[in-house]
Amino acid sequence: MNALYALDHAYTGQGVTVGVVDDGVVNVNGELDGRISSLSKDFGFIESGGVRTKRDVLGDEHSDHGTPVANILGAGVNGRGTVGYAPNATLAVLRVSDWNADTKTEILSHSVEAISYAADMRLKVVSSSLVGGSAQWSAAVAKLGATDGLLVNSAGNDGSPNPYNAQWINATNRNAILFVGALSPALQVYEIETYSNRAGIMKDRYVVAVGSNVTTLVDGTIGVFSGTSSAAPVVAALAADILSKWPQLTGQQAGNVILSTTKDLGAPGPDDIYGMGLVDFAAALAPISPTLSNGASQTSVQSSVMGVPSAMGAGAIQTALSNVTVLDAFGRDYHGSVAALVVRPEVRTRGTIDRRVRQMNQHTELSFGGFTSSMGFLSQRFGPADDQVRTQPTAGSFGYVGQGVGVHAAWNAADSLQSDIMGLAPFADGVLAYVPQADTNMGIDRYLPDGKIGVTVSSGRQGISRAQAVTIGWLIHDTDLRFSYIDESGTVMGMATGMGALRLGTGARTAMAEAHRSFAVAEGWTLEGYGSLGITRLKVDALSLVTGSTPILGSRVGFQAVRQAFGGLVSFGIAQPLTIESGAARLTYASAYDLASRSLVYSTRNASLAGERRVQLTAGFAKGGPRSQFRFGVMQDVNQRSTSALTGWSIRY
Repeated sequence: MNALYALDHAYTGQGVTVGVVDDGVVNVNGELDGRISSLSKDFGFIESGGVRTKRDVLGDEHSDHGTPVANILGAGVNGRGTVGYAPNATLAVLRVSDWNADTKTEILSHSVEAISYAADMRLKVVSSSLVGGSAQWSAAVAKLGATDGLLVNSAGNDGSPNPYNAQWINATNRNAILFVGALSPALQVYEIETYSNRAGIMKDRYVVAVGSNVTTLVDGTIGVFSGTSSAAPVVAALAADILSKWPQLTGQQAGNVILSTTKDLGAPGPDDIYGMGLVDFAAALAPISPTLSNGASQTSVQSSVMGVPSAMGAGAIQTALSNVTVLDAFGRDYHGSVAALVVRPEVRTRGTIDRRVRQMNQHTELSFGGFTSSMGFLSQRFGPADDQVRTQPTAGSFGYVGQGVGVHAAWNAADSLQSDIMGLAPFADGVLAYVPQADTNMGIDRYLPDGKIGVTVSSGRQGISRAQAVTIGWLIHDTDLRFSYIDESGTVMGMATGMGALRLGTGARTAMAEAHRSFAVAEGWTLEGYGSLGITRLKVDALSLVTGSTPILGSRVGFQAVRQAFGGLVSFGIAQPLTIESGAARLTYASAYDLASRSLVYSTRNASLAGERRVQLTAGFAKGGPRSQFRFGVMQDVNQRSTSALTGWSIRY
């Protein structure tokens, strides 16, 4: 039953009073010291010589049934005797037996009074290891149910197909009762005891627990107490363990938690033998479908994850999310960490390499007058016949210049600012650095005596992501200045942002300025450098704990030197990829639970998104003639200590 989970995690019934309807309880060996409630009451009488006298004793030597039941439920952790399943619970002893001194017999005749009294005292849980129903008993259970109390009742020991009291359960009291059958204590057997009454018509309000428990007996000895009478206090103790941590719940809600977390036995689902199955302490005390809340909406924890772009840092967000409070399906509060749900996907250069590979496949160029075009395509053979070849376009570009005006368009566009080193270097083109999916563009340029000025519109879609950008560029001599506005949906900086309550955002908007310059240096080397600054704002997802952001400042910088050598061109570069310098995500999350108001307490915190500055080193070599060309590129990420390389050979025919 995983009952040790409760003790190991301090779920011990503290602060909960459980009514024990039985033949009385003796506090043997001090097992119940300080935990016999003042609400305890003796309803019984003593008859002697024909005279009936009211008794006022909670337990004596005749309480040989109620005493072991009480100790199964709540025997204390005191270094002696046995330990109950809820060792800190308080017990309201409700003694219901009459004693006939002449015949030396005991009659259990006051259960109806005891249950009605428990309802008056607003006890949330009542444990009864007695059977024998009546119309009055049914009404008393209904009265307890009207206070949202729960009666945990033994199912009976005559092996019947239904619990003993089942005939007295109806629509008015059904939710107030939980019947308990007895399971064999043999390890790994999971068989109901032959004597135990089955679930039958009460299968949705019936569970099983171990039917033999070692406990403290009325004479102070340690022994085994068996029967559904032994199983019932186990389940009542579990209800007390639940209520000790979550006093905002009613007894019936605790019962529903137990019913929802049983281990299914027998036929799948509720069945006529085992009902809902074996009680499971660990499952009942663990969160059930927990949700995260930002104060306006709640979202399942299981469906929540945050993806943080590689340009950003995740540490501050993880720290903030290490102390959150969640509510489960039953309104129970749990405090802990969801930092493990914040991830940083690895994407370093794969996207750029894939793009370059597509660009380097079969390639056709056309040029005449002021018109130029190129098309890349990939051919794949799927059969031996000449016509069993599938061809698909992979990249293309178009340009026209005439009368001082140029128009251009490209699909799967290459980095328009940086010399080609096989696509391994970080993007120098700011738009592609922020949204690599925006690989389709078109624009118009006006040529001036010393340069040009133009507007380019870029867009692209990849999976759930869409990106658009407008760039105004000014080229003067060897300096290229650009100003861009980028709008991205579905991702942030090209990265999936996650889902549910931890989604970083639905997208982002960025304003960016960048510069690129090429100039000759000593001994045949040409140096090109670029840099940019961008300010980003996250688009907020109404379901997310990320409820806003401060301006997010991102920067990039890089240099590359190129010269002729070894019959070709050699290049070396160093770059800092896009990195967030400052800015924060605003998190609104539950940080505590206020028991008085039965509500979550929320905190708002700005978590820094500043990323770790990274350095990437690149080198490339290209050599070729009119018919063929060989290219090689290599990139080392200094921070990640990883190296990527790519080589290609093309032939023109």
